[in-house]
Amino acid sequence: MAMSIQVVYVLFGGLLLLLVCFLSYLLIQKARLNAFRAKVESYKDSMKESLFIYLYRKDEEHRVEPKNKIELAGVEELLSSFSAAVQGDEILNNITLYAEKVFTPKYKKELHHSRWSVRMNALYAIEDFGLTTLTHQLVEMYEKKNSTAAEKNQILKILVKLNRPEFVVYMTNASRPLSEFMYRSLFGTMNSEQFQQFINKFEHLQEEIQLPLIDMIGINHKLEYIDFLKMHMKSSSEELRIRSLKSLNALSFPLRIEELTKHLQSGIWQERMMATKLIGKTRDEKGLSLLEQSLKDSHFLVRSNAAQSMMKIPTGKEYLVHVYKTTDDKFSKDMAAEWLEKGGVTVVE
Repeated sequence: MAMSIQVVYVLFGGLLLLLVCFLSYLLIQKARLNAFRAKVESYKDSMKESLFIYLYRKDEEHRVEPKNKIELAGVEELLSSFSAAVQGDEILNNITLYAEKVFTPKYKKELHHSRWSVRMNALYAIEDFGLTTLTHQLVEMYEKKNSTAAEKNQILKILVKLNRPEFVVYMTNASRPLSEFMYRSLFGTMNSEQFQQFINKFEHLQEEIQLPLIDMIGINHKLEYIDFLKMHMKSSSEELRIRSLKSLNALSFPLRIEELTKHLQSGIWQERMMATKLIGKTRDEKGLSLLEQSLKDSHFLVRSNAAQSMMKIPTGKEYLVHVYKTTDDKFSKDMAAEWLEKGGVTVVE
C-alpha cells in the first residue's frame, strides 16, 4: 500500500515538473517573439520614410537593403502596407521590381517548406507583390499531386493576374473541380481579354464553368454581353436559362414582353420568378395582365415578385387595386394587399 502511494507521488511530481517546463517554454517563446516584434517595429519606424521615397522616386540614396530576418520581416510588412494603400501603375511596378529582387530567394525556399501555412503565406505574398520571377516554380507546384486545393486555387489566382497561358488549361481541366465561388473569384479578377477567351469557348466548357461565367456578367455589369445572355436564356439547360435571366435582371436590361412570356410558363419556379422581375424592368403596361396570372402562382416568391413588378409599371398600382377588389383567388388577394400597403395604399375590404 505504501509502495502504491509512493508511486502516485512520483507520477504526480513528474507531471508537475513537465507542466512547469512546458509553461516555462511557452513564456520563453512569448518573450522571444515579443522581443523580435519590438525590433521589427523599431526597424520599420526607422526605414519607412526611406523605403517610401525610394519606391516613389527610385532614389538610390534611399534604397533599403535588408540584411537579416528582422530587417526582412520589417521591409516585407512595409511593402505589404504600401502595396495595399497606393495606386498607380508606376509605383506598383516599382514595388514588384523591388520585391522580386529582395524576396524571390525567400519565397522560393518557402514554397518548398514542410509547413502548409508557410507555403500559403508565400503564395499570398507573391500575389500581393505581383512577383513574376517564380512562375516556373508555381506551375511545378500546381502540377504536384500532393498540392492542396487551397494551394492550387491560390496559384490559379496568381497565374490569372500575371496573365500566364497555363491558367486557361488549369481552369478548364482541373484535376479537382473548383467551387462556383472560386470560378467567380477567378472570372472577377480577369481583364476583358481573358474573360473573352472563356466567352469564345463557352460551348465547349463544362456547365459548372458556364454558370459562374454567366453570373459574373451580371455581377460586374458587363453590358457588352447582353446579346450573349439573351441567346442563352433560350438554352435547353434549365440552370443556364435561370442564370441568364438573373444576370439580365442585374444589368436592369429591359427585354420585350414577348421574350419573357415563355419563361412565365416554365415548370421551374426560379425561372418564373426571374421572368416576373424582368417584366417589372420593362415598365410595359402590356405586362400587367401577365403578372396578374403570376399572382396566382403556387410559389410565394413568384407571387411576391409579380406584385412588386406591377408596382414598378405605370398604372400598375391602380391595376393591383383592381385585382385586389375583383379577384376570387386568395393568393392574389393577399399578395396584392401586402404590396399595396408597402406602396402606401390602404386597402379596405
